[in-house]
Amino acid sequence: MKQTAIRSILVLCAAFFLALFFWGAAAAGGYYHIVQKGDTLWDLCEKYYGDPWLWPKLWEMNPFITNPHLLSPGDRINLLEDVPLKRKALKEETKHASTVKKEPEAKAWWARGLEISGLTNVKAIGYLSPDPVEPCGQIISADTEHLILSERDKVVLRLEGNMTRPGDLIWVYKCSDKIKNPLNEEPLGYIVSILGNVKVTERIEGTLFKAVVNETYRDIRVGDKLTTYSPVSSCVVPTSAPQGFETTIMAVKDEHQIIGQFSVVYLEDGYGQGVQRGNLFEVIRQREGLPDVVIGYVLVVDSRPDSSVGIVVEAKEHFYRGARLRTLQWEKAPRYLSAIPPCS
Repeated sequence: MKQTAIRSILVLCAAFFLALFFWGAAAAGGYYHIVQKGDTLWDLCEKYYGDPWLWPKLWEMNPFITNPHLLSPGDRINLLEDVPLKRKALKEETKHASTVKKEPEAKAWWARGLEISGLTNVKAIGYLSPDPVEPCGQIISADTEHLILSERDKVVLRLEGNMTRPGDLIWVYKCSDKIKNPLNEEPLGYIVSILGNVKVTERIEGTLFKAVVNETYRDIRVGDKLTTYSPVSSCVVPTSAPQGFETTIMAVKDEHQIIGQFSVVYLEDGYGQGVQRGNLFEVIRQREGLPDVVIGYVLVVDSRPDSSVGIVVEAKEHFYRGARLRTLQWEKAPRYLSAIPPCS
């Protein structure tokens, strides 16, 4: 009798600990983290699980990440579903399991992420900055008489700091003149255009380095300024946006005036205001006394503290700076946007 009682207690204890284990694992499901400046997968694993060596598993769960040590602020990182959290995290709002409806197959075309490399060169999308960008260096000479440099041309750079190493990529950029807000003509900021990049080959002495022109997207010349820059991934994972949130197109890449399909646009709000990479917006044209008309769709591909970058994935008519955007849930996205290929 005594042995039977002990056996029963052991069974109950085992069941209790198993329940705790599976509850903890389940509790981790549906949680996510919004990347802040300086975050790495190593740090996030240390923060949420107390084990930084889980970072390869977290990377595997977020395939849009191209470099685990260079995360883009505003990106959403889905946390592991089978490891108990040691710290509170953001969680998806879900209904009771009995009321959750399975997503129809017709809506699952975007679930793997969207490959946008066929729509634009993500390395050259640039961004909107409220302040001029301070250069980290400059191209001071080239082994060619041509005014416009080409890929594989050899150049000499002057770079500040002592962290530069052979093999490093340094980005060539230019800032526009200060642009104005299209709604009120007040000073707004600067369009930062990425012209290409150079690869450092060796240090000459002090702050002088030899380099080779690696890629060009626009004309690059001797005298152009250099900066550090982290291009975004071409795999964009759709992310839900606050319902009814509105923002405005403030500027256009290359300072174009007319906006059409595949235009790169800069929005007035960033992740500080709730706009995340992967949000989908509809472009609306307001009509006095009549319902708004949807004239296009914009996919957010990069989000910064106070601005974001989007691609016009559909334009039913041309529009201009100052156009209003309104969030659209992916479940209501037009089916023809499935022509954008999924991430591999």
